[in-house]
Amino acid sequence: SALLALAPPASTAVKPGTLLPPQQVWCVDRDFADWSLEDAAVQQALAAWLQRAGRRLHFIGLDFEETARRLPRFVRWRRDHAHHVDAWRPSAVELPPGLRGLLAGSVLWQRQETPDPQLLTITDPARLAGFKADIADFLQRCEPAWPVTTLGL
Repeated sequence: SALLALAPPASTAVKPGTLLPPQQVWCVDRDFADWSLEDAAVQQALAAWLQRAGRRLHFIGLDFEETARRLPRFVRWRRDHAHHVDAWRPSAVELPPGLRGLLAGSVLWQRQETPDPQLLTITDPARLAGFKADIADFLQRCEPAWPVTTLGL
């Protein structure tokens, strides 16, 4: 999983030419059903990555109720790391085609909906900039979602 790559290396020494982990990671999908967020190794990698100051994990999705039902361990993990995690839902629109994937710094893993779904790895700076602009534009039509706790009366 691409999320495992966020875990800091065992050695604290950074070698020349090594890409530094990103400050922000964007996860965009309908309900994250086929993501490896339930995997303990992924949760450990995300927790280790979030330990550095200024790190944020952003989710943009359509159905967080379904996400919560399918990913109960991730829901518990998210509760413990809620101060580093944001979730957004579009107010009245679907996810635009091509706006599904994982953006982590200088790498985008974009989900392609074809007869056989594919995950493309994109490192081209122009395409990355375009995806970031698409996220920023789409966020204008989104609202905060998926509260950590729900208060009832």
